[in-house]
Amino acid sequence: MVERKKNAIGIRCHNIGKAEKELYLFVSEYFGKENTFFVMNVDPSKVKVPEGFNHIIFNHETILSSEKLFWPQDVAWKCGDYCHYAMFNALSGYAYFWLVEPDIKFCCDKAETFFEDFETQEADFLAPKFGKAYEKLPFYPTAKVLESEPMSCLFGITRMNLALIPKLLVTREKLSEKFYKEKIPHKLYPNDEIFVSTVATRLGLRCAPLDKFSSFNFLMFSVDPNTYFLEQDLSSIKGKFVVHPLMDEETFMNKKMRRFEGLLNNSYPLLDFMAQTINKCSDEKLQKRLKDQFRKRLDDFVSGL
Repeated sequence: MVERKKNAIGIRCHNIGKAEKELYLFVSEYFGKENTFFVMNVDPSKVKVPEGFNHIIFNHETILSSEKLFWPQDVAWKCGDYCHYAMFNALSGYAYFWLVEPDIKFCCDKAETFFEDFETQEADFLAPKFGKAYEKLPFYPTAKVLESEPMSCLFGITRMNLALIPKLLVTREKLSEKFYKEKIPHKLYPNDEIFVSTVATRLGLRCAPLDKFSSFNFLMFSVDPNTYFLEQDLSSIKGKFVVHPLMDEETFMNKKMRRFEGLLNNSYPLLDFMAQTINKCSDEKLQKRLKDQFRKRLDDFVSGL
């Protein structure tokens, strides 16, 4: 049986707000405050951790190093396993590290109700939906450099045996050296889900789908960019569910507007047509008319949804 004191949990985040604090306090009731941490891949000068919250702040110069590890532009989002390496370097005396994202909601009153399911599980790596990777996965092509059958999982909540972490780290470092030397594009660097699942399986370690050992329902656990849940969506939910991603109103608006701006900026035919039409018009009054009409057409379109 795995004793609670041998487990530490990290909340993977980039800032600390209401959701992060609530999750920290929720899980610390089970793990103990001394075993609960915010784990943040950020510039230490750009984040302020409230008093009374344990934290591990790392980046390419602190705890970890970009000399040994490849540091892609979107590393904080793409490489959640770096959080496990930072915890491994900063902490000792544990058998397992848990890592959880702050937009996860456990539909229960006590954290123990969820985590006690795993007290007797001795797998080296647990993650939801662990299994063979589908070719349609966005990161599937990045598995090519791993030279093994591609495996995957969802990295929103994971548990890792500490004995596994240095083995993964050594493999990441060798892979990083290859990317630096051969100047392989950042986009081909394996993400956390593909990397950990594939390498751990290749090493013959015990990996399993976390959701299969849980008494909780994972039907509301999604990584689809178009899927989200608001607090009011959960008001009528009864039962033991793990929900992801749960967003407050502000987070929801920010994410959706970033997505909208990204899609709009990639709508090259539309943007090119508008820019060419306006810029080639020498009459200022006509230019203004065109802009007003473009705005009206867009407003009419949105109003009609």
